[in-house]
Amino acid sequence: MTRTNTDYCVVCGDYRDFRHERWRTEFEVRGETLVFDVPVGVCLTCGAAKDEVDPAEIAFTKYRRRKGLLTPEEIKSIRECYRLSQKSLAALLGMSEATVNRYEGGGLQDEAHDQAIRACRNPAVVQDLLERRGDRLSAWQRQRVLEALGSETEPPKRGIRLSKKDHGMPKELSVTTGYREFDYLRYVAVVIWLCRHHPKVTATSLNKLLFYSDFLHFKSESVSLTGATYRRIQHGPVPAAYGELRQRMELEGFIDIEEVAFQNGRTGEECRPGSKAAELDVEFTPRELRILEAVCLAFKDVTPGEIRDRSHRESAWKDTEDRDLISYEKAADLSLAVPD
Repeated sequence: MTRTNTDYCVVCGDYRDFRHERWRTEFEVRGETLVFDVPVGVCLTCGAAKDEVDPAEIAFTKYRRRKGLLTPEEIKSIRECYRLSQKSLAALLGMSEATVNRYEGGGLQDEAHDQAIRACRNPAVVQDLLERRGDRLSAWQRQRVLEALGSETEPPKRGIRLSKKDHGMPKELSVTTGYREFDYLRYVAVVIWLCRHHPKVTATSLNKLLFYSDFLHFKSESVSLTGATYRRIQHGPVPAAYGELRQRMELEGFIDIEEVAFQNGRTGEECRPGSKAAELDVEFTPRELRILEAVCLAFKDVTPGEIRDRSHRESAWKDTEDRDLISYEKAADLSLAVPD
């Protein structure tokens, strides 16, 4: 049965009965054409039609879903989590108050702004922003943020690390650690998981699989998977302390390194779970497992040389000076897609 209601018709200049229909519509958003149905009301007297929902609102919602962008409600929720006004959030992120207001009101954000706002889901990111840009807020607003962060004192000055280095891997919250403190056992758990689920993990491919796992997780969740830092060297991105970490994992029985022969006649080293691997008590969330599975699937039939060459095409490697640490901000350009 067709649903009708009475509404004002601008053509008839009076209230008329309207029939509800859904019309196929094309709408372009940032160069992409989206096709969807729009609910419309059709005047039963003159046949004039009017949209019952703004097509732009539907298009933006679909575009956000397709690109994995935050919804207006999610943006507002992140801001309110830290008791920030729109003006204060804008000040911390280097945006205008009008921009934040527009995004929360349904305006479509650009991907760079989305990444910056999404990162604020991590309290460590907000604390870092407060440290660097807190002078842009009033004393009252700073105190509100500190209270939301669960701290009654100002954050430590920039450059002070939270603890000493662990086998050359810094334990700091920064853009080079993916805003996660390095966790050795979590790092080991990722290595063991990769060794168990990838057909063959060599010394070369392990470093690249770790890089893609950490950076894809950051691309999806705005925080790294292990807190490891990565350095740009000739053969691609590698964990900054991969030599020390590999030696420790091997000595502690978490991994075994065996010399194997490859199909091309060359020999190399293959990494396998060690005798103590089953004793490691680290669990991954379903989302973390989806990301690890996506990395393994992407490189299931790829040789160590091919994965190295692919890493050379990533902006994370191309745009970083030799021997420098790679910024996780480059994860936005990673060639791997975020899993659904």
